[in-house]
Amino acid sequence: MLILPYEGAEQTLAIDHYLWTCVERPVAQATLALDALGLHCRFEVKERNPLTTALVQQEPMLMVCQDSAVELFLAFADSADNADFAPALEHCLYLNIELNSAGICYAKHGHSRKGRTAFTPDEIAALQIKAERGDDAWSVSFLVPRALIAGLTGYDALAPGNTFALNLYKISETKEHEHYVAYNPVAVPTPNFHLPEFFALTRVS
Repeated sequence: MLILPYEGAEQTLAIDHYLWTCVERPVAQATLALDALGLHCRFEVKERNPLTTALVQQEPMLMVCQDSAVELFLAFADSADNADFAPALEHCLYLNIELNSAGICYAKHGHSRKGRTAFTPDEIAALQIKAERGDDAWSVSFLVPRALIAGLTGYDALAPGNTFALNLYKISETKEHEHYVAYNPVAVPTPNFHLPEFFALTRVS
């Protein structure tokens, strides 16, 4: 189980499980920190000339998985009684926040892959996304507001003592650059990141 300190040290996690088809193999990591504002996340990617076609945030949201993108998935129990939380489709709320190297965001929440609810423009603005790009690397940082998660779950899911689940990904579905990389392995034969049962259980300490 991953332990995430509340108002404690940052946790840096390597995204290094290369899955399915990987025409390219970029190196990526994410740094997480938790405080009263919410969950802070920063992705860093070593990748020259990342594919970036989505340049403007718009409605409906563009599916930036065709670009070179990074993605945070979070899953939460449906009640505050979550000591024995075992994430699975249809039995937990989960959300994904996906961003390309320009900081363009695709984000939704729900209980299954179909029929999920898109983040509103105000919810995307509340993520406070910041993207930076260099010659052979890029990064993107954002905040998942504690109030946003509490509003979706109905309880303070990021409070100390609670358990949730997460996974982190680096992806591009464009065939010339195709790759699927995960923090926690996903043991299925075809590409699918929307599987909370493969997320890493995470305890707020």
